[in-house]
Amino acid sequence: MNSRQRAKMALNHQEPDKIPFDLGGTVLTSINIHSYRKLRKILGLPEKEIQVMDMFQQIAVVDEDVRQALGVDVRNVAPRSSATHNIVINTTDLPGYDFFHDEWDIGWRMPQDNGHYYDMFHHPLASATTIEDIKNFNWPNPTDPARFEGLRERAKFVAEERGELVILGGLSAGFIELTAWMRGFAKFYPDLVTNLEWLTYLMDTIIDLKLAYWEIALPLVGEYADVVQEADDLAGQFGLLISPDIYRKIIKPRHQKIMDFIKARTDAKIFFHSCGAIREIIPDMIEVGIDIINPVQVSATGMESSALKRDFGNEMTFWGGLVDTQGVFTDGTPDQVRDEVKRRIDDFGKDGGFIAAAVHNIQANVPAENIVAMWETLQELGNYGPGGVGQRPDDYEYSKSQDKPVTINTSPDAMPGRALTAEEAAALMAEAEADSPAIADMKDAIISGNAPDSVAAAEAALKEGMSAQDVILKGVVPAMDTVGQKFETGEFFLPEMMAAALGTRAIMDLLKPLLTESGAEPVAKAIVGTVKGDLHDIGKNLVCMMLEGAGFEVIDLGPDVQPDKFVEAINESGASLVGMSALLTTTMPMMRNTIKTIQDAGVRDKVKIMVGGAGVTQDFADDIGADGYAQDASAAVRKAKELLAL
Repeated sequence: MNSRQRAKMALNHQEPDKIPFDLGGTVLTSINIHSYRKLRKILGLPEKEIQVMDMFQQIAVVDEDVRQALGVDVRNVAPRSSATHNIVINTTDLPGYDFFHDEWDIGWRMPQDNGHYYDMFHHPLASATTIEDIKNFNWPNPTDPARFEGLRERAKFVAEERGELVILGGLSAGFIELTAWMRGFAKFYPDLVTNLEWLTYLMDTIIDLKLAYWEIALPLVGEYADVVQEADDLAGQFGLLISPDIYRKIIKPRHQKIMDFIKARTDAKIFFHSCGAIREIIPDMIEVGIDIINPVQVSATGMESSALKRDFGNEMTFWGGLVDTQGVFTDGTPDQVRDEVKRRIDDFGKDGGFIAAAVHNIQANVPAENIVAMWETLQELGNYGPGGVGQRPDDYEYSKSQDKPVTINTSPDAMPGRALTAEEAAALMAEAEADSPAIADMKDAIISGNAPDSVAAAEAALKEGMSAQDVILKGVVPAMDTVGQKFETGEFFLPEMMAAALGTRAIMDLLKPLLTESGAEPVAKAIVGTVKGDLHDIGKNLVCMMLEGAGFEVIDLGPDVQPDKFVEAINESGASLVGMSALLTTTMPMMRNTIKTIQDAGVRDKVKIMVGGAGVTQDFADDIGADGYAQDASAAVRKAKELLAL
């Protein structure tokens, strides 16, 4: 049985000779260039110049000697894509960063000092206001013949000569991802609430480009394409980023269009990458024709491996999920890695439908010993047949599940719904009756995400003689409290929260001169920043806006903040709270370094320190000496008040 036969059996939910293995088969199942160097060394392979498979993520092309050593069963056959096409790195014009603009004119930068990946800094349609702006944009040419040079020949060689599964790459990231990248997250999420006609026109324009690419690529590669790759990230660590209603009304029909288009032109399986806690919409994914999900983020809420296999294993193949790159893979011992891999094999392996790979790309800070432990355990326990997966001997000790009960709740703070007591209802009615018309209108506008009406109502309240401080305390703060409550109970998601926060920020911009003039004091001052080496800022920005809405003065240091900048801000501002954010496991250790720098500077006792980010947990916060942890922006406001006893 060759690799292609093995993998195709698994994709058809049959048991081959062993579980197929993937490293480098897609730009989502590969390895960072730094970890790749370490892997080559521990495998006893010679040093060599590493080719970059995806410039944005800084992941490596897995060379033939590594593929042979590890028995990789699948191979990427990609066109000339946005991840490599026409990229010219500028190392001089943006001090401290290497940067480039891709073929969509999205700007990407990476810190020159210990940078691990590129992140966006320019969104070409951030300032666009009309559909004409979309029509007039200089879009990439998806049918450029140069994209397809040698594509069929490479696919044929991989299938027939190498005997490996052929994964046909797409034009670009998913249509939702590209829409967000071109618009900017700060505009994209509120647009889902307040600017939907314009936003869906942009979505459909991008979809048309993607379909034009598939129209050529699929018949060109023909019978050699075993898997085709699509993607869209729709969830975070704890739940969907958008409401199921928005997904089903706006996004799902467009995914259906793409999948139908692909299925009409190929018998290949559709591989769909979507990070995070996607359990709630896996039935929808099955319905639109998706055959494979990746990366199977087993540490996310609701993504328990045994339950996923039980509930969806007959219809969906799980590609990934072998070991969690946010957990023991990075911080654990080889024995801990072996335990987790054993558990995932036990959970996912029976009856096929499993392609073994790490959860997403192997990050730069994963020890090479842990990568080897993952692979060795798969070789030891990943065989089918007598004594193998699903046919273990009686004395085999199955892994004890450490997974939490299945849940799709987005917040650990959410409370069960209940009717109001008579006293609570009376108090709410009294509060509503006490509001002036302008304040009532402002609350409604903030909660509904209408920024212009929010500002207009604030201006009306000022004309009525209300002070800027009272506008905040009587209007902004209670409105944002309501938004936070709706987010925690799953009524609101990221688009609704961001739209409300933008209205709040617009009001604060109106009020700041008046607050300064009157000498009004904020409830507290907070310093917020993303730590050194991390360029992600959407979560940090939302925390800033939510804190402002709660009456805090926020000193936003931005992304990629050196530890000494936090110290400088503490000394200059007199702030009592510091908030630090990090998205990736590679940048989380900088939180510890920053806290140590604050300690060494003698100002630790002046501030409470709160941390958050996708990979951050309460245990991690405790371990690095932080005072508090918040999993989302709403929880951050509550934790800030708790830490400062407000």
